[in-house]
Amino acid sequence: MEFEGANGEIGGPRWWARALSFAAVIGVLIGVIGPFGSYLNPMPLRVLDQLVMTISGTVLAGTLIPLQLRVGRRAGLPLPFILAVAIVLTAVPIAALSAVVSMLIWPWNVAHYHVSNWYFEALLMLTALFALWVVLEAAQRAWRVAGAPALARPASGLAVGPVICLQTEDNYVRVHRAEGSTLELMPLHEAISRFGRADGLQAHRGWWVAASAVEGAERDGRNWRLRLANGLRAPVARNRVADVRARGWLGEG
Repeated sequence: MEFEGANGEIGGPRWWARALSFAAVIGVLIGVIGPFGSYLNPMPLRVLDQLVMTISGTVLAGTLIPLQLRVGRRAGLPLPFILAVAIVLTAVPIAALSAVVSMLIWPWNVAHYHVSNWYFEALLMLTALFALWVVLEAAQRAWRVAGAPALARPASGLAVGPVICLQTEDNYVRVHRAEGSTLELMPLHEAISRFGRADGLQAHRGWWVAASAVEGAERDGRNWRLRLANGLRAPVARNRVADVRARGWLGEG
């Protein structure tokens, strides 16, 4: 199960553009329909309330849920358990925000609300919208794969030998070897399982490198890049610098 967006760029500009556009569309639709009896209130207020909530909730969920997933995966916890806990916890700040916004927009409509009302309403909405988002992302990925042009792979004789690194390219992974490269239609984690070796490391969400291929490292401010045997420069994610340093690849003494 993957939650990295259709192109594996969770947290990137394109991912946020899709997520916020999704939130805006859902906010308008819910505002027009008028959930939870709010159809008795003026439509402009309903739309405003739902737009503020869906967009703000998306920012909170898009920031907090991936953070909790990363922490849980490092702890070795099962992904479904991490995800369930992340949704339950993230519903707390969303419920608090919902209470503040609704009390400002229409205090007469929520005067009778209890803390549990705010929380379970936020939890229900977050769970439903998260599930819908995952389904739409999966559908978009399937559509992109189905519509992608067939790629002519080089003959095996042009790309043989040990794998130097793996690099994501949209829905594909480019397998780099000393004699050339091939494109494989698969996610990076599957490519690592198939082509990677135990001594290698995923230095970035879009790159895996073999230990034997690392010839040095270059630093640009806070950013590191690994210099590989085939001349490529593989970026190092900031949360991977410690792992790379532990292997002695940064050449720091």
